[in-house]
Amino acid sequence: MTKTIAIVTSVFISIAPLTIVEAKTNIDQLVVDAQNAGTVLKWAISTEGSADFKTRPYDQYNSTKKAIEVAESAAQKLSNSEKLSVQAKLVESKIHVKRAQAFIDGITSSEKIIQLTNNLQEAINSADLDKIETTYHTATAEYRKQAKILDRVYGQSTRSGIRNTVKPVMEKQIAKVKYDVTVKMYLDKAKSFIHENKLVEAAIELEEADSYLSIKEAKFTFKKQLLNSYSEILASIPLKPLSISSDSKNTITINFSKVYSIPLEELGAGQFKVSGETIQSAILSDDKKSVILTTSDLNPATNYTFFWKSYLLNFVTASVPDTSGITLNELDQAYIETTNSRTYTAKLTNADGTPYIGRVNISLLDVSSASQTTAVITSINGGTTNSGQEWVATTDMKGNLVYTIAAATRANEYTPSVTYVQPTIQKLDGDQQSKKAPITHFYQLQYVNDSYLLTIDANPNHLAKDYIFANDFKYKWDSNDYFFIRGQKVSQEVFESALSTGDTLNVDYKVKTENSTSWNLVVNVTNAAKLRISNPATSIITYDGIAYDISGTGQAGYSVKVYRNDIYIGRATVDTKGNWTVGSVSLMQHESNIFKAYQYAPGKDGDNGTGSENLTNPAMVTINEGAFASTEISLHDIENNGITINDTLNFTFRNPSYGHRFKQTLTGTITLKDNQGRTSMIKLDYVDGQTLKVVDFISLDSNFDNGPGIFITATTGIVSQDQLAFDIAESNVNIR
Repeated sequence: MTKTIAIVTSVFISIAPLTIVEAKTNIDQLVVDAQNAGTVLKWAISTEGSADFKTRPYDQYNSTKKAIEVAESAAQKLSNSEKLSVQAKLVESKIHVKRAQAFIDGITSSEKIIQLTNNLQEAINSADLDKIETTYHTATAEYRKQAKILDRVYGQSTRSGIRNTVKPVMEKQIAKVKYDVTVKMYLDKAKSFIHENKLVEAAIELEEADSYLSIKEAKFTFKKQLLNSYSEILASIPLKPLSISSDSKNTITINFSKVYSIPLEELGAGQFKVSGETIQSAILSDDKKSVILTTSDLNPATNYTFFWKSYLLNFVTASVPDTSGITLNELDQAYIETTNSRTYTAKLTNADGTPYIGRVNISLLDVSSASQTTAVITSINGGTTNSGQEWVATTDMKGNLVYTIAAATRANEYTPSVTYVQPTIQKLDGDQQSKKAPITHFYQLQYVNDSYLLTIDANPNHLAKDYIFANDFKYKWDSNDYFFIRGQKVSQEVFESALSTGDTLNVDYKVKTENSTSWNLVVNVTNAAKLRISNPATSIITYDGIAYDISGTGQAGYSVKVYRNDIYIGRATVDTKGNWTVGSVSLMQHESNIFKAYQYAPGKDGDNGTGSENLTNPAMVTINEGAFASTEISLHDIENNGITINDTLNFTFRNPSYGHRFKQTLTGTITLKDNQGRTSMIKLDYVDGQTLKVVDFISLDSNFDNGPGIFITATTGIVSQDQLAFDIAESNVNIR
């Protein structure tokens, strides 16, 4: 007991309160100690002191922090004015602590950067581009973060000292493979798009990769490897026409999936066909990815079909010529689920055909529509947006524009809205040209198991092989389901072929694909798509040849039988896109070939239209086979001095029933020869369907006799309304 009391007494004596004078003196000393510790710390993190950019001054840092804490704790016993005085004296030491923390963090960051550099170097040494890309992204993302920490280090010389030990090496490693990684990313995207059969998007990604590979100043480490990969991916893309556009006058542009690589001298116009029109010439675009066809005059607001090898594309000319310089690769409406998105691609050109490189406004707003869409723009040219409905973007160096749209939610909704949208693209240059893209319909996938009575609506009139739209929902089926027509079990293929707009189905719907849905077609309207002949595009044309491709559109899955002058000449099946072709049909020479087409539902057949739903209204077209030739050419000699300027030539054509006439706005030349073999070439303009006017002399032999007896030996540009060239061999070419 005595010992314990003694200890307590001793402790009590040791912590006895100081006098005010003693306390003040002690605090002053503590402040001085903190200031001295701060000074030591200052020199430990300074290039003028002992800083070596590797050693962390933990002892000096901790001692200074402790000294400041002790001084501040002791100052709590002082008056407010004295506390403020102490705080003022500790400011500099606190600054050194803060700078020391940044210094220590900087060294830690520099060590992390060294490790990142080593990791990247290891990846580069492996020559594994997948590993390099992964490591590159990890390294650059972390490097950006750590570089910011280095920037916080106080003092330019100190900051530079830490930076210079790590940043140059890291940045050199990044520069080694920056372009390699960029190109690889484009190549990977292209490969993915090819796998998804999105050839337009794949072509754009390859184009971007090629643009980087072509930069002379770009530094590559694995360029040969990337070029090999580029070549392999490019070779895996089939050369096929992806989209088509027209100026609605006499020019058609076909955009191919990749560079049209055949030799220029083999680029013959004859390999391309456009329904009911003549191809005058075919040239390649500057990037060799498009073929530009010059055709006979196109009719406005007309359905045309383009043919090349086994491919065909349908397009519709505008009611007025398209001068927008905006070519859309997506031409059809799309019907997709609200959880999906749609990517639009376009190529923009200037009036002279060069790429339009500039600002473009993309808008989903339509002030003329009573109901506004919820759809939003989610990305443009590979970059994400803030999901607005209007956005200003810039085309790439090739004039390409790629943007993605998706359905969005309305207020108080949790899932994307059922909606539709028609984007508008507008150039933000002087003429402000714009163009509307095709409509995208967003429908919600049915998510409730139940029994439904569904009618395939006429709006939209859209069917595909694995789903239908009804009552604003999308209903999907698969091979795990059961299919019936009026209670009789049928195959999935027969069921799909029987579906058409207006049909009614009883459906025991199961949401999960592993469960079996029962589909029973109870009312089969069989309201098939109308059968049309689109090649030729006009109902009556004249053609000088022995064969012609007859093609058109109809109900997918139906068969089409074609007759020439009531004689059966072939049949075709309408493909999933509604197209059909009976190729190389021989023509009866020098007479009218009247073609009639009938379509039959699966399992049905007949002769001359019997059993066909369009028996009384067959699709029809007439091809008058025969040369554009004359039986007589008469000169209207105004001044009775032989053929001169302002005189006119009147042509009487063969086969009057063919309705031959000169092409309107025609300008051409004819070469004349007199009885002595002397020649003259004159320029002629269109007057009317049978008359041409002399407007100029292109050449004239000395002593040419322009009186009676002259005859035509050659022509250029003298063509019919169907673009048939004037046939000298079949004509009476003497001018009377």
